[in-house]
Amino acid sequence: MSVLPVQDPWADEVYDARLEPRPRGPVRRVLVTALDLWCANNGGTMELTRAADVVVRRRYDGVAELRIRVRAADDAPRVLHRVRQDLLDLDPQEFRQVWFTPSG
Repeated sequence: MSVLPVQDPWADEVYDARLEPRPRGPVRRVLVTALDLWCANNGGTMELTRAADVVVRRRYDGVAELRIRVRAADDAPRVLHRVRQDLLDLDPQEFRQVWFTPSG
């Protein structure tokens, strides 16, 4: 009887990445919405309410392990794609070494 070797999981089997709105309290949410509406009426864009973070959660319990603040809303899909690609290419330990270490 042969036993198949157990393979270590890929990072995408341990973690899930998605875009989530930034956490805001009710007062801040009202202020940001009012500022966005004012900017839109004066020829600006509604950047503040579109802002989202890339959040990496553990699959087995949904706990957020990493939150990446994206400065411009238009950059969020690019950052999410890069994180998801690393989830596919790296094992969990390598992923943590790349993304979970504080920069400078």
